[in-house]
Amino acid sequence: MASTYRSVARCRRRGARWRHLLCVVAVIAAVFLWCGLNAPQAVAAEVEATDRCVPTAEYGCVNGILQGSDQKPIAGVTVTLGGAATGETTTADDGTWAFKVADDGKYTVTIPQDVAKQYGFAADSATVEIVKSSFSKQRGVVRFDKAAAAKQPSKSSGAAADAKQPTTQTHAKTDESAASSVTWARFCQQLYSGIIFGLLLGLMAVGMNLVYGTTGLSSFSHGEQVTLGGLMAYVGTQMLHMPVVLSAIFAIVIGGLTGLLQDQFIWGPLRHKRVGTMQQMIVTIGLSMALQYLYQFFFGGDIKGIVKSVPEGIQLGPITTNAPALICAGIALATIVGVTVFLYCTRLGRATRAVSDNAALAAASGINVDSVVRIVWTLSCALAALSGVLLGIYLNGIAWNTGVTLLMLMFAAVTLGGLGTANGALVGALVIGVVADLSTLVIPSDMRYASALAILILVLLVRPQGIFGKRNRIG
Repeated sequence: MASTYRSVARCRRRGARWRHLLCVVAVIAAVFLWCGLNAPQAVAAEVEATDRCVPTAEYGCVNGILQGSDQKPIAGVTVTLGGAATGETTTADDGTWAFKVADDGKYTVTIPQDVAKQYGFAADSATVEIVKSSFSKQRGVVRFDKAAAAKQPSKSSGAAADAKQPTTQTHAKTDESAASSVTWARFCQQLYSGIIFGLLLGLMAVGMNLVYGTTGLSSFSHGEQVTLGGLMAYVGTQMLHMPVVLSAIFAIVIGGLTGLLQDQFIWGPLRHKRVGTMQQMIVTIGLSMALQYLYQFFFGGDIKGIVKSVPEGIQLGPITTNAPALICAGIALATIVGVTVFLYCTRLGRATRAVSDNAALAAASGINVDSVVRIVWTLSCALAALSGVLLGIYLNGIAWNTGVTLLMLMFAAVTLGGLGTANGALVGALVIGVVADLSTLVIPSDMRYASALAILILVLLVRPQGIFGKRNRIG
């Protein structure tokens, strides 16, 4: 009889748990549906000539640098834009020029024929296509001195789509193409961009590493937590009209709550049923795909700008930056330092490290392993949401697949630094970011991530456990 009562009680608890889960899913779906129905539409604006242009959710960029075959800039030349919109500007002292365009379509850039003839350019005009919702066509870069075959105008004139775009997650905000000559100023700019991106990537990877350290699970859905943070910040600033700081807090709370719910209804029950980490990893892949297309369904495929204004540039010696980039890097660094202090200087942090070292021994010593893992999942998803907010501000936009495009770089950073080590994730991310950006000085920018992954392979051949990983004895 007693066993019958216990069985009935377990069934009731299980039924209550599923009812709660369905209620939470219904609430989240209602919020996403409301966001999708009330998303503001971008308003077209006239073309604008500017010194430098960074793509946003509202504007694309047509820009370039005019220089001769000797790599010397050509200043004071009139550059005319035609096509979907028209405009005119003059090249600066360093040969740069730029237009902000609000409409999608093909644009033709023209320089005077006598200038093209004087400097031996293959053509005096070039055609580029701008598609703001396409991650590779938000910026059209024109280089008349890199002309090739005349039958392909968008390529013969040196037009390229090497845009440093948000959703392909290229992160150096410079107007030089990969083929330009290596200068001290460009080296410093690329190094600075690599460090900034490495800090943001490190913030993403720290949470992933904490989860792996305590559960042994490599989560393929961690990138979607990054995307969720950026999208929730977009909802806060552009739809709820909250200040950026409050929107960031809102996004972090939502991210942490999703981590708590995931462990409560997915990972916790799977652990209790002793499902292996391989099977759980497959579940994370399915969750990742479901979340990606859920984001696309409710928010669309275009880039969502958290902050629509273009920040003022700041010149620090040879480096060009802006205040949001510096603030985002500072917040990321401070957060990583805070996580390190938490792990080494608090009771809960020491319990987390104990579970990471040996969960069975930690449980035998009185530590509630389930509670620690649940806190780690909550903290990991909150950190991912914060990184999504900072990345969206730094790159001037967030899209439905931003996280998944960075996922392999996160895994590379975690593996390079050492699996299960928080500080290792930061160091690995900095190495990946710096190598990726500096490699564009000598190779095409499309191959920058391949160079970073090559460094990963070389390091692992010499030190398989990673930079800070512990060598495990086999046998």
